[in-house]
Amino acid sequence: MEPGFFQKIGFPRKKKCQLEFENFSSSQENLLFSNLEESLLQEAAFSFLFCNSLFEAVRRRLMEKKKSKTNLLQKFAEKFKKKKRAKSTSASRERSSEMSRRPSRQHRSPSKGKQTTPSGTPSASAESKSRIDLMEVTAKGVKEKTKEKQRTSDKNKKKKNEKETTIALSKTPSAVGLRRADSLMELSQNSKVVEKTVRTWLETIGKEDFMKKTLDSEYKALDAIKVDMDKCQAFKKNIDLCQSENIEVLDANRVKGNGEPDFFYHASVLNLAPITTKTTILAQLADLDSPQSLESFWLMVAAQKIQRVYFLTGSDSSDSAELDKSAFATYFPEDFTEFKTIRVNNRKTVQKSDEQPNSQLYYEVVPKDCAEAPFCMIEICDFWPDAKIPAILQSVRIAGTAASVFETDIDADASCAIMSNYGAGRPGSFLVGALAIEKLRNGDVPNIKDIAILVRSQRPGAIETFSQYMSTYIIALYYGQKHVKDGELKSKLSNLISQLETFATASMKEEEDDDDSAGTTTGSNTCD
Repeated sequence: MEPGFFQKIGFPRKKKCQLEFENFSSSQENLLFSNLEESLLQEAAFSFLFCNSLFEAVRRRLMEKKKSKTNLLQKFAEKFKKKKRAKSTSASRERSSEMSRRPSRQHRSPSKGKQTTPSGTPSASAESKSRIDLMEVTAKGVKEKTKEKQRTSDKNKKKKNEKETTIALSKTPSAVGLRRADSLMELSQNSKVVEKTVRTWLETIGKEDFMKKTLDSEYKALDAIKVDMDKCQAFKKNIDLCQSENIEVLDANRVKGNGEPDFFYHASVLNLAPITTKTTILAQLADLDSPQSLESFWLMVAAQKIQRVYFLTGSDSSDSAELDKSAFATYFPEDFTEFKTIRVNNRKTVQKSDEQPNSQLYYEVVPKDCAEAPFCMIEICDFWPDAKIPAILQSVRIAGTAASVFETDIDADASCAIMSNYGAGRPGSFLVGALAIEKLRNGDVPNIKDIAILVRSQRPGAIETFSQYMSTYIIALYYGQKHVKDGELKSKLSNLISQLETFATASMKEEEDDDDSAGTTTGSNTCD
């Protein structure tokens, strides 16, 4: 066979032996087989069979690969469908549970039921109407749930606002009045501690010789404290700005202004540790004849950050009234008042009532060239007349007011003040009673003698009379009686308080007679 024979007859010879016999014509076939020898014909047939089997093998391999790839895609698609089906199932369960929690729809009347065709099947309009009803019910349920959430949030906001109002009451002069003083005793959380302490204290002060010997010796030790006038240089220099020349103020703890060396006001800052760490000031009223003294009072309030003042005075409805309306309005303005260096604005006045035992005046005290507007609340305690003991019929009110001195919601760096006309006898006795109550709260038996000496050593003239000294016991015992639940112990306390009140009243009358005789002789009387 000569070279190029297959190309001459039109037979396509390829490297991969792919023979395309189906494209041959009959003349080409005759020419091919006439020129081929038998051996060559056998070889060609074998080659054809081999190439055909090879082609089939390749084709099967390609089909298997394609099939495996298709199987993988199908598996992935089935897995994705399963996940999607699971999510839709869980979502439908949540929707069904939410629908079950919603309020059930009311049954409609037969006239508003589903419309049916003559064959008995629901009509298209009825089916669409039922869908609309379902949407309405769902929307209604969502709206009701939204309204319920809104009501809950409103209640929470209201509670939060009430709490913030209570906390911020000490900073908001226009807020609601402070809680009742006597409620402080009722709301105390340590009644058991107070009762246990009172029982221990009663073992000492309940003895027979307590009235005749112990009280008298304690007061004599207090009255023996004398004042060194060399330690009262500022008082001697500014005596014209004071109410009395017989009530001194020590240089060591007198109130200072804002770095002003010439500032003076008759008031003392007391260190009462370890009983309490709160700053307490005992002060007297300003001199009405001196505008500088009135201005200095409000400057002291601003400089010392005084947020609460207890003003002890007699009742306006009795002969014990110390200030007329004009003088009272001068000390405590009813409206806006401006001095040279400070402005005072009365923001609110809460009158005395059954709910509020003491009248309260709320002031903004703003020094000039100062952006801040600190406030001060002045509580008018009209139960303690000058040169007398507190009104016995109002002892519970007095004890409650004393208990509020160290329970007031004032800032940590702020202070409170107790004042009267002379700022000595009554404020000192009231403060000792408040400190004794603080000791009872802490579970410590109060030693009235030591507390009184602590106060008197820092404020000359504090607790001026024997009857005032006995009043400190009465204030603390009334507070203790409020917390005692044991009937026998309460009866003992009641008897002891009654004896002290009788003894104090008798002593007060003797002191008034002595003051009258002394006033007749000397022509002066400065008892507070």
